[in-house]
Amino acid sequence: MYGLVFLLVVAAAFGGGHGFEQTQLREGTVADRVKVSVYFESLCSDSMKFFKSQLYPVWQDLQDIIDLEFIPFGKARATPTETGDYEFECQHGPDECYGNRVMSCAQNSLPIGTQVEFFQCMMTKRYPAFFGKQCSEEIGIAWAPLQECAESPKGAAMLYQNGIRTASLKPRVHFIPTITINGRYDNRQLRVSLMALRSQICASYDGPPHQNCL
Repeated sequence: MYGLVFLLVVAAAFGGGHGFEQTQLREGTVADRVKVSVYFESLCSDSMKFFKSQLYPVWQDLQDIIDLEFIPFGKARATPTETGDYEFECQHGPDECYGNRVMSCAQNSLPIGTQVEFFQCMMTKRYPAFFGKQCSEEIGIAWAPLQECAESPKGAAMLYQNGIRTASLKPRVHFIPTITINGRYDNRQLRVSLMALRSQICASYDGPPHQNCL
């Protein structure tokens, strides 16, 4: 960090040439990044549409100013059992619960860039819940640990925690996907997120001007 600050000071001292201009356009701090949280579920057609038309293209252009996280759960219900496990009822049935578990395991074990590629691959398939294995092969990650996690109590606990987070949203979730920007959302903001996520993130970004927001 000290080295970066020093270089910026030196560049400014020498008149702020083209190189400094590019740095201004591209470099923000972690604190400047826009926090984007995506609450979704694996067999939701609206979630699939959002990944394809909004999230993935925007991520490709603005990932350096986005602090992104995924919360796969949606409109499911989770009940702790006497054995310490959990029972889930998902909006689109048991297959969706399995897909959500796979994604919960990926969410808790993969770097965010890899999560984006993995989820984008799954959510653009015909039946996302059962494409974890194929997508892991397509993007070059190991499937066995994710499968083992998804079929274990550990994976169930991860999904349950996503349920707690989803239930804590205010206002309460009424539509999936729900997207929060810097921890907040309302009905108007959600409509914008679903149709114009790029403009929303650019408007929320307080760092140096970004070349893909101009």
